[in-house]
Amino acid sequence: MKKSFMIVSLLSFAIYAFASGASQSGRDMGQSSIEDGQFAGAQLIDAYAFINDYDFPFEANINEDLSIFVRLEKERILSIGGNFNLFVGLRVNERDFFERHEGNYIVFIHNPEILLRSDWERSFVDVLQRIYLSMESDALFGIFNPFEDNIMVIENITSIQSILNEIKETRKVFNTVNILDQSFRFMEAIENNLNTRFLWITGSDLLRGSSSEGDVQYFNFLMNLQSQNKISFSYLGYGEVPNWTVMNNSLRNVGGNTYYINNHTELEETIWEDFEKFVHPTISDIKVNLSLMPWVTETRFDYRSEWYPLVNFRPTNDFYTHTRNNEILNMDFDEHRIFQYYLRLGAVNSTAANAFFRDTVIGGNVPVGFVTVQYFSSNEEKIIYQSFPLIVRYTEDYDEYLLHFNYDVRKYTILQNTAFILNEISQLVNRREYFTAILLVNSQINLLEDFLLEEYDEMIENDITSLRLNRNLLMDQARSLNLIR
Repeated sequence: MKKSFMIVSLLSFAIYAFASGASQSGRDMGQSSIEDGQFAGAQLIDAYAFINDYDFPFEANINEDLSIFVRLEKERILSIGGNFNLFVGLRVNERDFFERHEGNYIVFIHNPEILLRSDWERSFVDVLQRIYLSMESDALFGIFNPFEDNIMVIENITSIQSILNEIKETRKVFNTVNILDQSFRFMEAIENNLNTRFLWITGSDLLRGSSSEGDVQYFNFLMNLQSQNKISFSYLGYGEVPNWTVMNNSLRNVGGNTYYINNHTELEETIWEDFEKFVHPTISDIKVNLSLMPWVTETRFDYRSEWYPLVNFRPTNDFYTHTRNNEILNMDFDEHRIFQYYLRLGAVNSTAANAFFRDTVIGGNVPVGFVTVQYFSSNEEKIIYQSFPLIVRYTEDYDEYLLHFNYDVRKYTILQNTAFILNEISQLVNRREYFTAILLVNSQINLLEDFLLEEYDEMIENDITSLRLNRNLLMDQARSLNLIR
């Protein structure tokens, strides 16, 4: 007889895996939109996840659970003052560095009709069997069935197909908020004290039906409430594409990952990937903070004229939401996260007018501020805290100035601008600022092409292709409006 347990809240998933774990950036969606002859919708692309799609630029320390890289774009500032950006990178070690800790793993198939596709159903069976055979503890492994208000426990290999058959017969798609409410009521049914992961597999945008700000707030509230109860949530989407900026914000710091797949092969690979990340906890409760001295200013973006020679470009402030105080619930093995800040130091004479500055500068070194990183190490079972002072020097020597450039920091600033620019295009088109949009996109293409000349990178090449398609569409629309003859 098949055992049933009351559902562990829809969020039922372990606190260890998401925190922003792997977040979808919407890169593929932006490419797909332009190939269909449409600009990507505003904020369809999450620029702060987009930058993490690229290979990490620094080698990690194989003896540490987390390698931290704090780099300034410039260590010398000309006496006239100028911009200098900050790169903060976190890189988690490989899977085998971390111990395995199993927890309750619950799968929810939101759209049962997907099981009517034999290839998708086969992939479900194969990966669920693989997970079952890999489990070595008494942790609960099952499939949530909202139609019967229970978790159908996978007790043996043969029970997997029968459970899927029962799910398939329901053919019912339940409302997101109802599932959340329902799952929350039954969360206490799992009696062990293990972390729980709830993997929600859906062909729908979970927040599409949220017609008001209050609905989204309620969704976020339930997610955060569950994360406090050792329950994490992973989102695996196919079919309908969500607004990744909104989705990632709602699932931030609830422990899990966001994925988007295109076929049944990716389904099997992704479910296994999520399970592996869940049972290999790495670091958690991560805090990355930046503190700046009063003579250092921060801007929200960096479209400096030497890169983008255009006028009258008004960036959309709502797109640039990074903060100096970052909290991440956890990170997964092999994962990296990049934080970038756009800083400026004024001319030496204006800065020196500050009495505190004069008392602080020693031997020509100008304190910029400091970065702190704090996290809980699962392997060491303790909190790790590190501080990184930021220091530059003024100079009158231009050669010395050039010798102290970090071109990796500059490169990743420009790479992240690709995502911001793709989001800006629709705004510029709405304002019929076609000339500005074309010049902005064309400048980015030129910058990325320079990177390709230095070193081949398939992702950068794909970005160039996408930007060229956007430029062509902008030109075509401008011609249709007689803006270009």
